[in-house]
Amino acid sequence: MSDFEITALVLAEHEVFRREFAALEDLSGQELAAAWEALHDKLEVHAVAEEQLFYPLLAQEADGEQETAEGVHDHNEIRHAAAAVGEHEVGSEAWWAAVRNARQVNADHMAEEETDFFPPFREAVDDEQREALGMRWLAFHDEHEQAEGLSGEDAEVAEVVATEVPEGDPSR
Repeated sequence: MSDFEITALVLAEHEVFRREFAALEDLSGQELAAAWEALHDKLEVHAVAEEQLFYPLLAQEADGEQETAEGVHDHNEIRHAAAAVGEHEVGSEAWWAAVRNARQVNADHMAEEETDFFPPFREAVDDEQREALGMRWLAFHDEHEQAEGLSGEDAEVAEVVATEVPEGDPSR
């Protein structure tokens, strides 16, 4: 499996999320606020990239409509949990409780993707297409750095399932 194959890139980001949630514990004040804001942005970029690139093909090619629906539901739950963090003063007990909730919701989702979504996707979508999606994944992240241009609003399962994913490497 190539390092630029989409599931490898998604897995790498999952590891970043695990590390960055853990790193919050060692911060305070402005550093904590900035680290949370950056992590919150990364969560949204990741979710939308999956909804536009990974989930449509999971549903269409890997008979994964149920998994796609679960994934979109999870993303919306993560969005709500992350938004709830902003309702509290950074570093307060309520803020930390909201961060722990967002972390847990995200961790549960990542585990489900890694065990239940990736194997059928890898089986149904060939290496070349997965690598082309990986290139699109990287391009999407470059285009939406710090969640630029993304609304943070809930995704709709029907829209995700119906998304047309272009084939081929966008850099060619």
